[in-house]
Amino acid sequence: MIENSILGFFAVSGFALVISLLVAAGLYLLFSYGLYRLAERTRVDHSWLAFIPYVQYYPLGKILREIRICGFVIPHMEWVLLAAPLVYSLLALIPFINVIASIAYFIFYAIVTYSLFNKYSRYALVMTIVSFILPFFFPIFVFTIRNNTLIKK
Repeated sequence: MIENSILGFFAVSGFALVISLLVAAGLYLLFSYGLYRLAERTRVDHSWLAFIPYVQYYPLGKILREIRICGFVIPHMEWVLLAAPLVYSLLALIPFINVIASIAYFIFYAIVTYSLFNKYSRYALVMTIVSFILPFFFPIFVFTIRNNTLIKK
């Protein structure tokens, strides 16, 4: 009797794991393809990098080009987006600084997300808020804006 319960538990767990992996792969492909199409449409060299994890920040940065934060202009977003996770990982190792770094990292990526959506959608604020409350919507939103025309440079 107990053996059947254990086998049932593992069967359900395995099924849930497979479904979760399929959903994650699908969301990854939606994001990658959406980013790829945006990169192609903005004539980014090596737009195929959108399909490589972590390196996909490069075409995203090329699409954004620069970001304005409180009057400051951050140029070369492709390199900033590649360096940001590495810098954050190092700062996260330092006590107390890790809290400040986490908050700054969250705010920075909220601004990056908003900037991307703001270039291609009139609903950028709503899309950004929904993306942070329900993260699985971010790849769906990127996929939906892939064919939109550029609204703001």
